[in-house]
Amino acid sequence: MEELEKNMIPRISTSGLEKDLQFEITKAGEEAVTCHDHPPFSVQVNIKFSCKTTLRLINPTYNEFSPEHVVAELQQPEISNSVCIKPHQLWSYCKTREIILDAIRTWPIWNFENLIRNVIFAAWASSKSMSPNHNLLHLDVDSKVVIDHILDETSVFQGVLQQSLEESDGGSMVPARDSSIKSLERKIIDDQNNNAGSCMICLDEFPKGSKAICMPCSHIFHSNCLKKWLRTSHYCPICRFEMPTN
Repeated sequence: MEELEKNMIPRISTSGLEKDLQFEITKAGEEAVTCHDHPPFSVQVNIKFSCKTTLRLINPTYNEFSPEHVVAELQQPEISNSVCIKPHQLWSYCKTREIILDAIRTWPIWNFENLIRNVIFAAWASSKSMSPNHNLLHLDVDSKVVIDHILDETSVFQGVLQQSLEESDGGSMVPARDSSIKSLERKIIDDQNNNAGSCMICLDEFPKGSKAICMPCSHIFHSNCLKKWLRTSHYCPICRFEMPTN
């Protein structure tokens, strides 16, 4: 199999989503079949398209060089489709584009024109370089899509809260008593406790000098995050330790 082209479409960002597309066009082979057309319309092209999509949740401090900021990653089932470009259709850009677009228009690809243009040009180039006695060309087009959903603090909090609600078998969420919240131990993240990691409510790390609150169960959270949480639920977000209620 001869690799014809690798391409990467620049990452785009819209409404909290970042999308990245890479694709490879490979010549999978050529062969001779019975064909009644005459040059230059003597080549038929069979193209197999495949697409693998990865959905990732990214915390608000996303940095493309820091994979630890990926909160969750989900691989979607691979999708595929094949098209046949007849000899009389191949050298018409508009007709070939229409056939390809019909096959992949519902896929999570946002820059169809770039992909289709590269596929058509690769088909033309490979057709012209085929052996004289061959008139059937096979191409494989493998694409990989990465969709990053950039979470803000509110959506992270709501997601964790919803998960906690589901884990409590749908029971009502009862806030912790105000006096019990005020009595919690306050901490300043310094060299002695800089291994606290990340706040499991907002998923941000604890920068040195930041304010934190320690639950009786020893789990540490950002001060504002935990106060907001305990005004909705009296359970520890991690271990379900119960704080006093009214």
